[in-house]
Amino acid sequence: MASKALLLFVVVIFLLVIGMEGRILWDNSKSKDSESNDLLRRLGYNVSELKRIGRELSVRNEVDRFSPGGPDPQHHSYPFLSKP
Repeated sequence: MASKALLLFVVVIFLLVIGMEGRILWDNSKSKDSESNDLLRRLGYNVSELKRIGRELSVRNEVDRFSPGGPDPQHHSYPFLSKP
């Protein structure tokens, strides 16, 4: 009888620990983007100016990459698996 009580005690403790570990974290209405905007504003940055600069840099740095021969067929080849 004592072993059943001990087993029940261990199971109950286990379930309590699992319940504490699996707690629900409440979702704030603020998104991560607005939190970072608030932080940048508190640090003295002009967020709209930073966003404008970021857009300009992303447009300016667009690169049209072209591979005239297509992908290299030997790029992912394994020489030790190929037959002579």
